[in-house]
Amino acid sequence: MVKKSCDFTHAIVGLDLSKVSDLFVSWLPYLQRVGTRTLTLVHVIPIDVLEHVASGYPVDKLEEELRQEALRKLDVYATELRSKGFEVEVIRPRAGDPAIVIAEIARKTNADYIVTASRGRGWLRRILLGSTSEELVHVADRPVFVSKPYKKIEGDKAELQIPGDPFRGPIVAAIDFDSYIELILCRAREIARRTGVEIVLLHVLEEGEDKAEIERRLAKIKTSLETDGIKASYIVATGKPGNTIVKEAENLNASLILIGPHSRSEGILEIIGTTTELVLRHARTHVLICK
Repeated sequence: MVKKSCDFTHAIVGLDLSKVSDLFVSWLPYLQRVGTRTLTLVHVIPIDVLEHVASGYPVDKLEEELRQEALRKLDVYATELRSKGFEVEVIRPRAGDPAIVIAEIARKTNADYIVTASRGRGWLRRILLGSTSEELVHVADRPVFVSKPYKKIEGDKAELQIPGDPFRGPIVAAIDFDSYIELILCRAREIARRTGVEIVLLHVLEEGEDKAEIERRLAKIKTSLETDGIKASYIVATGKPGNTIVKEAENLNASLILIGPHSRSEGILEIIGTTTELVLRHARTHVLICK
């Protein structure tokens, strides 16, 4: 069952139980600003971990040991989050593909969206292997909110940090007038209505597009938002879509980028991925994939 509303009431929280997860749990209360009240905590034991570790060791026994260890940590997270005012459910961990299991639980519970943290792996590993966040974009049937960055790099040193408020604004709504535009605008409206942030509509011109016509369409959306009491502006930019969206968001010091799941390709090697994947990998702020 695909969610049709733009509520943020119930979130599925994907956790890998790393040090990043510890910080991610401390970050989650920001979601209360957009009305999130219920969190379902999900940890999936990756099949490849079982296969790698279980050499000469009973797989069933190892899986149960990992499950019990995960449950203990999830219970600690749940206690912390309940103290912050959330209703929390913990799903019994099981082995599988993390993205597929998380997406399946989101469907079964009819959650409003999925939220996960980006671990900020090295660029080559991200490109070659992808990430749970990127796979979720493909397999989930509802929005995926990716919290980032959790790594702060200064010179040769990298340290973990808790990211900032995703709703401090402005927020960038990347618009290319495809079938996801209404979903992006619906989510952006809901966020702005609850938090008062400015929405910046961003369109990257494609070859052959009429800039004046694009500006007319964006101005119409801007007027509609302002009629509802929402502060809005728009930018028409040029360049490669993924890089341009990331650059404009940085120039604006945006706290969140909203984008559809299947934005057009950059026209380069397929292994590099779509515009959405490029934004997920390179944006230095939170990303909400609307679907």
